[in-house]
Amino acid sequence: MMKYKRAQSQISPSPRPYRMVKRQAATEKNRDRILAAARSLLLSEDFSEFSMEAVARKAGVIRPTVYYQFKSKAGLLEELYNYIARRGNMQELANVFRYGNDPLQNLHEFIRFFVNFWQSDRDLIRRLHGLGAIDSEIGQGLRTRNERRRNGLRVIVERYECSYVQLTPLENPIAIDTLHMLTSFETFDALAVPGRRLEEIIATIRKLAYPAIRYIPKFGPPR
Repeated sequence: MMKYKRAQSQISPSPRPYRMVKRQAATEKNRDRILAAARSLLLSEDFSEFSMEAVARKAGVIRPTVYYQFKSKAGLLEELYNYIARRGNMQELANVFRYGNDPLQNLHEFIRFFVNFWQSDRDLIRRLHGLGAIDSEIGQGLRTRNERRRNGLRVIVERYECSYVQLTPLENPIAIDTLHMLTSFETFDALAVPGRRLEEIIATIRKLAYPAIRYIPKFGPPR
C-alpha cells in the first residue's frame, strides 16, 4: 500500500504550477488595469493631479498594489512610455538604419518614422510633455528618451559626412541639435494643423533639415 501511494504521488500533477500561472495572470490583469487608468488620468481634464494614489483609485486597486507592480511613479511612467513605444511600433526604428547604405535615405526614413510615431498617440504624448515641464520625474523620463533620438541622429550625421559633406567641428553639433529639434514632438505638433497631411509634414521637415547638413537637392524632392 505504501508503495502504491508513493507511486501515485510521483505521477499526480502538482497544483503548484497551476496556481503560479493563475497568480501571474491576475498580476498581468492588474498591471493592464493600472496602465489603462494611468493613461485615462493623463488624458482627463484634471491630469495635473496625476499621482500613484489617483492611479490606484482609478484602477480600483489599493495603492500598495501600484507600488508592488511599478515600484515608483518613475517606474509606472517608464512602463507607460513603453506602452506608447509599442503602440507606435518603436521596435521598428532599427530598420531605419538598415535601409540601404545611403545615410540621406536613413535620415528621410528617420523623419518619417518619428512623424508617424508622434501621431500614434498624440494626445497622450502632448500631456506627458506638458507635465514634464512641471514634474521632474516625468521630465527626466522624457529627456532620457529624447537623448536616444539624438544618439540615432548622431549616427546618421556621422555616416552622412562620410558619404556627402564633411561638416566643420562647429557645424556638426549644430546640425545634430537642429535635426533633433526638427524631429521632436513639439515640431510635429506645431506642424500638424487640421487639414495638413502627414506626407506634407514629412516633406516640410526634410526641407528644413537640408540646410543643417549642407545638402542641396539636385533632382527634385526625395523619394
